[in-house]
Amino acid sequence: MKFKRFFLFTLLALLAVFLTACGSAPASSWPGMAADADGTHVYLASGSYVYNVQVKDGSEVTVNTPDSATPVPARFPLKADGGKSFNAAPALTSDGQILIGSGATSDHTFYSYDPLTTNVKWTIPTNNSPWMTGALVIKDAVYAPGGDGNLYAYSLTGQQRWVSSISKHSLWSAPVTDAAGKLIYLVTLDHQVVAVNPANGKPAWTVTLDTSILGSPAVAGDMLVVGTLSGKLYALDQATGSQKWVSTLDGEIWGTPGYDGSNVYIGTVVNKAGKFYAVNASNGQTVWSKDDDGSITAGPLVTNDQIIYGTELGKIQSVDKTGTPKWQATIENAHMYTPPLLAGNMVIVAPMNATFLLAAYDLNGAQKWTFVAK
Repeated sequence: MKFKRFFLFTLLALLAVFLTACGSAPASSWPGMAADADGTHVYLASGSYVYNVQVKDGSEVTVNTPDSATPVPARFPLKADGGKSFNAAPALTSDGQILIGSGATSDHTFYSYDPLTTNVKWTIPTNNSPWMTGALVIKDAVYAPGGDGNLYAYSLTGQQRWVSSISKHSLWSAPVTDAAGKLIYLVTLDHQVVAVNPANGKPAWTVTLDTSILGSPAVAGDMLVVGTLSGKLYALDQATGSQKWVSTLDGEIWGTPGYDGSNVYIGTVVNKAGKFYAVNASNGQTVWSKDDDGSITAGPLVTNDQIIYGTELGKIQSVDKTGTPKWQATIENAHMYTPPLLAGNMVIVAPMNATFLLAAYDLNGAQKWTFVAK
C-alpha cells in the first residue's frame, strides 16, 4: 500500500530522531515552497536545487554566468552538488535574500543567496545536523530552527545574535509569530509548544501536550491552534499558553491548520484514508467534516471563498466555507505532502512522483501550467 510505505519511511525517520539526542535523522523528502510578496515568483526546494519559477507561465528564471555563453537556469546551486539537499520551504527577506538550510547527511550549511545571481551572500557554520525545516524572518532578524534542537537568531547579514536550546531532538516544524512579532512559537517532538522572546531567545512559556506535534501552530486571532498525532486539536492563549479548548478529531493530525477568522480547517490521517474538518475557532466544536479516500498530511490553503487541500492519492480538493466541493483535480500517480500555495491569483502545488515538479491552477480549478526541470 503506497501510504503504508510513506508512513513507514516517516515513522523510521521519527524514531531515528527520538533515538538520537543530536537529532541526526534525515529531513523529510517532500518539497518546500515559498512565493515572493508580489506573487510573481515561486521558489521550490526539491532535492539538489532550489528552483526559481515565474508564476505567470511556469518558466524558469535564467541568469548569465561567466562559464556559459547563454543564460542558464537560476537555480541554487547552479550545478548539482551531491552533498547538498534542499526540501524545507525557503524563507524570503525584505532585502531580497533567499534563506535555506541543507538537509543532506553531509552538508549541514544554512545559506543566504541572491535569487537574481544565485551568489551566496553568507552562511551559518555547520551545527553537525541537517536543517529539517524553514526559517522565520521578522523585520531584520532570521530565526532558524536547527537539526540539533537549537533555535538560532541571526541578523540579515549573518551575524549571530543568540542560540536557544529548545529540544533534545531535531526541530521538525517551522516557527511562527504573532501579528506584532512579540513572541516566536515552536513545536517539538517532545510534545511541547514553546514561546520564545525574539530579543534574547529566552522561553516565555512552555506547554506540554499529549503526544508529538509535526505541524507548525496556526496563529488564529489571539490563539495558537496546534494538532497532535493523537488527533487532538488544541487552542492555546498566545500570551500565556493557557488552554482555551481542545477538540478530538478522527485520525492523526500531521499538518498546520488553516484559519479564516471564524473557523479552523485541518485534515487528518485515518489509516490510508483522510478526513477534513472545519472547527469553530471560538469553542472547538466541529462545524462540518468531510471524508476523503486519501490521507491528508499537509495543511490547507485558505482563501476568501474556498479551502484547498491535497491528499496522499494525488487529489487537489477545493471546498467552500460550508464544505461543499467547488472543484477537484487529480495528478496521476502523484502524492501531495506539501501544502498548496497561493501566488498572486494562482494556486501552486508541488506533487511528489509526478511527471512535473510544480503545477498552477486558477481559482476555478483550471490548470494553467506545469513546470518540468530540464
